[in-house]
Amino acid sequence: MGELKKQTVSGIKWLVGSSFLQKAMSVGTMVILARILGPADFGLFALAFIAIDALGLFKSMGFDSALIQRKDNIEQAANTAFFIIPVLGIALYLVLSILAPWIGKFLNNQGVVGIIRALGIIFVIGCFGKVPAALLEKNIQFKKVSVIEISSAIIYSLTAIVLAFSKMGVWSLVIAYILKTLNNNILFWVFSKWRPRFEFDKKIALEMFHFGKFLFLGGAVWFLKMNLDNMLVGKLLGVMALGLYAIAFNIANFGADYFGSKVHRVIFPAFSKIQDDRYDLKQAFLKTTKLVSIFAFPFCAVMFLMGDELIRVIYGSKWIAAIPVLKVLALAGLFNTLPVAMWSLFNATGHPRASFWFTVIQVVLFFLLISPLAKLYGLIGVGIVVALASLVAIIVYIPFTKNLISLRMKDIYLSLKPGLISSLLMGLGIFLLKYALPKCNMGILFYYNLATLTIFAGAVYSLSLLKIEKVLLKEIKETIF
Repeated sequence: MGELKKQTVSGIKWLVGSSFLQKAMSVGTMVILARILGPADFGLFALAFIAIDALGLFKSMGFDSALIQRKDNIEQAANTAFFIIPVLGIALYLVLSILAPWIGKFLNNQGVVGIIRALGIIFVIGCFGKVPAALLEKNIQFKKVSVIEISSAIIYSLTAIVLAFSKMGVWSLVIAYILKTLNNNILFWVFSKWRPRFEFDKKIALEMFHFGKFLFLGGAVWFLKMNLDNMLVGKLLGVMALGLYAIAFNIANFGADYFGSKVHRVIFPAFSKIQDDRYDLKQAFLKTTKLVSIFAFPFCAVMFLMGDELIRVIYGSKWIAAIPVLKVLALAGLFNTLPVAMWSLFNATGHPRASFWFTVIQVVLFFLLISPLAKLYGLIGVGIVVALASLVAIIVYIPFTKNLISLRMKDIYLSLKPGLISSLLMGLGIFLLKYALPKCNMGILFYYNLATLTIFAGAVYSLSLLKIEKVLLKEIKETIF
């Protein structure tokens, strides 16, 4: 258990650290691109990615996750998966190329057809790196994974900026993404040192398919959850509104995308290794939930109370229309980040079916509410539905989690308490200070106000957390250093 804890902590440290570095590069890149490209370019790219994400669900059919969760016959399982996944990737590319005109017609935008076909090449590139990538994650070798992802982020940023300055428009994003995917998969082979053998085991393939099918079905439903809003915004409100919504969602969902998902990638294989020890699993779950909440709660508060200032500084005045929906989506980002340990717990203990049905509930809410609220309230209506669906998911996750590892509601509350109370105090302080500072939307005074708010928020949160949870902060400090 001690060695596993050490590997897990190291993995989280590397993956989350690299995630923040990647996000910093991403923000810097977006600041530059947002001033060269327009909302329509980002909207077109987001529209094309709806189709890519839809067919991308089939690119591994859950075989890579099944390989991570598997306890025996690892080499045979890896060889078996390698014979299946590339076939799926190549088939997907051919299907996407044929369907592209119909997809463009469905989305009411023929401009996406060429972009969809170009981006489809990532299926062919990516399918050959799935198994070596899964083996790196299974063995919790996230230092290597982090190096790979950082190098790919650098390639994406440099390529996108250079091509945008060369007047390539939306194609600067497309080409940069393809090169990023290519670099990722080349380095997965270099770092994993795994090489396939001609070995296919039908029994193992069926076992992996049985586990992976619910992850695949859950992924299909998750795709609807994550893209139904984009499809309807693009279809009902137009590509300009989709560009604004995409920017707001990416900012608000940072916690889930760049922190929660990274933590999940580490603790899923870690939980898988102790899946038969319910006591250790419970303790690991509560510790993970506490650490995630310490990040998720203050991030939500800052996005809700300081989103106006952040949009103006980072993206410029032409993106101001994204501010109202950003404030609503900040809550959705919180509700998408908090259940990270629950997702990992369900999959690691062999219950991917639970994740599937819980996501179905969210999608049903989407289908019932998103279209009428989008028509009534525009982007804000879409944001309300996204936040509500994510909150409902947490409510239905809790009883299943309690039964799985014998949790009490008090245990969950105590794990959330430090981040929740400290964030409430920080939020109250920001709210009062904003009204005390002189109002200004530009110039030196604006930047002075923003710096004052940022320093004040960090100080209040840190001091509150120190008062409530000294032991945890000491452990975090020891973990980092």
